[in-house]
Amino acid sequence: MDGMSLTFLIVSCFVLTVLSALVTTYIAQGRPFWRWFLLGMLLPYVSIFVAMFVTYRDNKAGEDQG
Repeated sequence: MDGMSLTFLIVSCFVLTVLSALVTTYIAQGRPFWRWFLLGMLLPYVSIFVAMFVTYRDNKAGEDQG
């Protein structure tokens, strides 16, 4: 693997990680932006499902109360 391919691979992984973090923060609207962004950067694809679960749980709790 030459240097150019390795650079492209690293940049591609970084861009996908940032996109995953932004999707996570969008799903977790109403919560601290930077906390969810960092979670999305550290756990790129798992964090999307965590944010979806938290949002689902909050919506279900709101329906049960009202």
